Amino acid sequence: MTPLSPDSFSFEPLFAALGVVAVALYVRAARRDRPARWRAVLLGLGVLLVVGAVDSPLETIARHYLLLVHLLQNVIVADWAPPLLILGLTPAMRAAVSRRGGPWFATLTQPAVALPVWLAGWYGIHLPAFYDYALRHPWALNVEHLILLAVGALFWWPVISGEPRRVSTPTILAYLGAAFVSSAFLGLAFIFSSTPFYDVYEHAPRLWGLSAAKDQNLGGILMNAEQTVIFLGALAYFLLRLLDEEQELQQSAEPG
Repeated sequence: MTPLSPDSFSFEPLFAALGVVAVALYVRAARRDRPARWRAVLLGLGVLLVVGAVDSPLETIARHYLLLVHLLQNVIVADWAPPLLILGLTPAMRAAVSRRGGPWFATLTQPAVALPVWLAGWYGIHLPAFYDYALRHPWALNVEHLILLAVGALFWWPVISGEPRRVSTPTILAYLGAAFVSSAFLGLAFIFSSTPFYDVYEHAPRLWGLSAAKDQNLGGILMNAEQTVIFLGALAYFLLRLLDEEQELQQSAEPG
């Protein structure tokens, strides 16, 4: 079968419907707890990133042509959108999510659990057997993106939400540092391998003059570069917060 033109729009009704539902639920919750405008903008941007990554030519190129674009999709869904969605929620909304999630959610969002779950999802969906199968079966590709969105939300929840209880700043720094180091090996494997990992991309029509191996190398560079920016930015923020907390502690300990 001849693949679609690279500029053809793909449309996945599931993700369009999820975007509509997310916005509708947010509007409903906002009637009880009005969010600041910046929160609403961030949540809207998060929804737009998820829907736009799938319902756009990115999906067409990812499915039929380039691993590089598929990996771009994955980092948008797993690394960019979840923090924006969580930041878009007010503290009261996050508390309501935690209550509704119950003990299971409380357990899954503990750093000691969220980190291995996130890593299992991140590495697991990139295994060749799963990845090639997902590329050949649209429903499995939707499952892949849902897994990435779910584990991304679980990972960032203890960092951002403060729910069900606030994680200490030193713990967050250790958590982010461990995630940064342990997630980098996948991108490094893509960067330094001269053999394509995925059968679909090895035999896909070439686009932009990229061989299958070069496509994979560039995908690894993209993945590691964006994770470096995301994690170093987060680490810098929480390091500054730790310094502020220590300064406040010192000042409170000084005699009046």
